[in-house]
Amino acid sequence: MLVADAAIRATISSMKIGMQGGFYPVPKDILEEHTAEWLLHLSAELGCTVLQTRYLPKEPSMLDAIGKLAESLGIELETSVPGVFQLAGANVNAEMKAQFIETIETAKLLQIPVVRTGYGRLQIASSRFNRSMSVHDHINSLLPALKEAAAIAKDADILLAVENHCDFTGREMAQLLDSVDSAHVGAALDTANGFTVFCDPNDDIEALAPYAFTTHMKDMIVVGSTVGGTIPFTAYGCPFGDGHVNLHRAVQLLAQRSPRAKGLHLIIEPGWMRWNPELDVRTQQADFYKQSVAYLKGMQHV
Repeated sequence: MLVADAAIRATISSMKIGMQGGFYPVPKDILEEHTAEWLLHLSAELGCTVLQTRYLPKEPSMLDAIGKLAESLGIELETSVPGVFQLAGANVNAEMKAQFIETIETAKLLQIPVVRTGYGRLQIASSRFNRSMSVHDHINSLLPALKEAAAIAKDADILLAVENHCDFTGREMAQLLDSVDSAHVGAALDTANGFTVFCDPNDDIEALAPYAFTTHMKDMIVVGSTVGGTIPFTAYGCPFGDGHVNLHRAVQLLAQRSPRAKGLHLIIEPGWMRWNPELDVRTQQADFYKQSVAYLKGMQHV
């Protein structure tokens, strides 16, 4: 375990632990418009102080109630914003731009400090493995949209965090963010997504910590593949501390280098987990979140 000085320890202690609500097993009888309310109460029970949720109600009075509930529980909200990469450039789309602006307005209403997005969409075409163009040209093709997003985010006084989302390495993402050159556009650092582009996620953490506005805290372990004719190693999500991601080092680097280190969101997300099919999967998912909250809280009190 790494030892940090008093200032770094204080910064780590200030960080807000939360969960990616989209992966939590919400009871089937909870309607979508009530999901955010249910997740907020659950977050409070788990001792979390931030919740990432895409389940925000559309009806104004319900949205206002969610904001008041979050404030009363001492929980900051974070959400994803669609349409970022359709704002300008080859993929411009007026309908998606309208959705982007609507989400930004919702974030302002709820006093959400950071909204997040990702480019990769789990597809080869939107990754560094797209052979129709070089990685350099691919990254440059995203600049018009991100520069437009930066201007809108600046006007709204909101931070836009771009996740390393199964698309580029951390150093390539840093190059993209440098080219955008905006104080309102940074990284949503996922600590384990480097495995999806066959790079060391610990190197991604080094590269993106100075840009990180928020995170996905995730651990993954490399195991032998049982599928013949394929690469003999594969990566799966695992309990924090059991994998190849140095989460202690990640949190220390974030405390030292993130432009938003104090109060930074440490958002727990399971990554391609292998649940035991002989046990109830929903119970395993819930237990994962409980264990992960305890792990991060323990890290804050070293």
